[in-house]
Amino acid sequence: MSAASRALLALPVLAVYLAGCGGGSSSGSGGGAPASGLVADVGKVGVDDSGKQVVATADLKTGGKPGEHLELKWGLVDAVAGRESEEEKVAAKVTTTPKVEKRTVTIRFPRPTIPTTYLIHFVLYAPDGSFLDSADTDEFDVK
Repeated sequence: MSAASRALLALPVLAVYLAGCGGGSSSGSGGGAPASGLVADVGKVGVDDSGKQVVATADLKTGGKPGEHLELKWGLVDAVAGRESEEEKVAAKVTTTPKVEKRTVTIRFPRPTIPTTYLIHFVLYAPDGSFLDSADTDEFDVK
């Protein structure tokens, strides 16, 4: 088999790997590990950048497996450069219960001063730091 053929066969595997690792934008429609009973979902996200502060929200659904300590983190992403402008920050810490619970998490921070296009990336992490689910807000411009 030629190198080109092997590379073409590897593309679907790479796409699946990147989707599971947050290698692209996620709608937050999956999440969790169904076999373990854990529900961990970052759902609808939104952003309001109309004032002096940016306010972003993320709907979080967790539970099913009691006692798991999950962290929802967020990062401000320079959408033009394609990288986070700062280190991720903790938006919420959640301990799961047998009952699946829904909550909306809200973050606020001063409006960026550097003109570019931004988005906010929310990521839900397992107790061991592994990726569970993520979602991105719509892009917004700072002029």
